Amino acid sequence: MSNTLPKPDNSAPPRRRGIYVIAAVVVLASALAGLFFAQRRPAPTISVPELKALYATPQSKFVDVGGMPVHYMDEGQGPTILMLHGSFGNLHTFDDVAAQLKDRYRVIRFDQPPAGLSGPAPDGFALNPEQFVHAFLVAIDVPRVAVLATSSGGILAYRHAAAYPDEVSALILTNVPPSAPVDNAGAMRRAPFFTRLSLTTCLKYSRPWSRTCTEDFLRSTFHRQDRVTEAVVTQYYDFGRRSDSRQPNTMTGIMRKDDEVVGYLARVKAPVKLIWGAMDHVLPPATATIMAQRLTATTTETMVLADVSHYPPLEAPNEVATATDQFLQRVLAGQ
Repeated sequence: MSNTLPKPDNSAPPRRRGIYVIAAVVVLASALAGLFFAQRRPAPTISVPELKALYATPQSKFVDVGGMPVHYMDEGQGPTILMLHGSFGNLHTFDDVAAQLKDRYRVIRFDQPPAGLSGPAPDGFALNPEQFVHAFLVAIDVPRVAVLATSSGGILAYRHAAAYPDEVSALILTNVPPSAPVDNAGAMRRAPFFTRLSLTTCLKYSRPWSRTCTEDFLRSTFHRQDRVTEAVVTQYYDFGRRSDSRQPNTMTGIMRKDDEVVGYLARVKAPVKLIWGAMDHVLPPATATIMAQRLTATTTETMVLADVSHYPPLEAPNEVATATDQFLQRVLAGQ
């Protein structure tokens, strides 16, 4: 079938010329709609061995936690920082932050199963988030850490800090939900129209997400668009194609009951630094105030990054690394 658009006949009567114009608009709209959906078709799945061949590095290590293989990196020397990524992410979320801190700190980060190269979870796996983080630290023989966490990774962080206070010296939380459930519907309404259209289509029709869906998602959560590089898109696209990448297990950090969130936050005793992206439509800056108010058993300070959105460690690694270093120098000197 030819894709050539019908050419209006200027010698034809006005009514016929109108029909030609309508036909041309219909053909063009159909072509654009076809392209839109074609770019958002489900992506092919990828296996964990294939991902390991692509992404395992000389720094990659694996440890068994509750019968589950966990991929992690352990770099540098000094006071230990554990870094916890958010939903859809992996330990590479902190590549640029870790690069700036590992000359002064021991930096540890792991893929939260079934993300990255960790998992899959075996039958009978039953560790909850705080038990999992504790078991991981025991497995690698690390008794005490400061924790830098972003988005839903912060839920693991504050649950671990509440349940095992002797294991946590400090918390640095970047755009972490302070309540349950998270207002994802509101976040979608606050997004630009094309973003809403694309992500709604992707959520409904594209599992695993296509590369276009992946890029649209990342661009919706970044204000500094230059940080959405081809490498970042490729990495998120590849890891998102794991057949089990969105299958929850018992250590998944999302919380559904607000009173449980309040209870955990009220038991955190380690000093807390909040680093918030002001342009985040998922967790706007007002949610940082809620977080601070609910951390009733500790001291809290807040830093707002005016031109940053939902993932500060990815979008503003220099600012996050500097703020983390300055905070920990003060906190650890007094312990």
